Amino acid sequence: MAKNRFLLIVEGEKTEPTIFKRVLEKYGYNVIKCDEKLDFENFNQLSELEFENEKNNVVIIEGPRNRIHDFLKVYNENTDSFEKLLSIHSELFQGIFLMYDVDHNDCEDINEMFSKFNDETSSGLLLLSSPCIEVLGDFDTSRKEERFKHIKDYKKVLNEYYNANKKSINDYIVDNFEKLCIYYLDKNKNDFDELNVMEHPKLVIDYINKYNERINDEDNKYVIYRYFTTVVYVFIAFINKLTIKIDNYYCVSEWFSNVG
Repeated sequence: MAKNRFLLIVEGEKTEPTIFKRVLEKYGYNVIKCDEKLDFENFNQLSELEFENEKNNVVIIEGPRNRIHDFLKVYNENTDSFEKLLSIHSELFQGIFLMYDVDHNDCEDINEMFSKFNDETSSGLLLLSSPCIEVLGDFDTSRKEERFKHIKDYKKVLNEYYNANKKSINDYIVDNFEKLCIYYLDKNKNDFDELNVMEHPKLVIDYINKYNERINDEDNKYVIYRYFTTVVYVFIAFINKLTIKIDNYYCVSEWFSNVG
């Protein structure tokens, strides 16, 4: 297992790769963004990449599907291939993470996804954002409840706000990444009463399933979002070796405060 290589599997083609490539390069990482999606039939897809031995390396690749429900369908139809692929990757990378949106996925799908991806050193660790990665740039920290038929409706609210202020939401997130991570780090620590941030990805699922309500009437499908959060800071904390101690919240918070 390489000590300076990490794999980040994302659901989006542009937003997540753009944000995290810029952020990680700011921190001095060598970032390799793959042009092709993760291919569960090509076991050498990532082993053929060129890494920089003197630097920490992060590979960013788009998952085979951009929604959890569809990802699970592909996974369950090709379980043996996926498990073999992840076994190979666990030898190639020190940590594997999957960043996916809560989106309109059912509770059952989210629970099943985490049951398959709950270990960063073998299968990979699922990091959810509710409702999507753009929650990092949510300007309304007092937001209580929103009802959306499509996730694009939520994104539209945020994009309109930032466009009116002559700034893209991606730029805002990158420029304020540390401050935003501290906000959600503190929020989740207080909600869960948990000082080990590596436990947050599991705990956030219970809150998401408890507070977000999926309405699946045949003629009117939407989600009532009451829980806006993300645990993407776990990835940054892990690759910077801040999670070695069990009660690591304070050193993670301090790192984000100082690096900004």
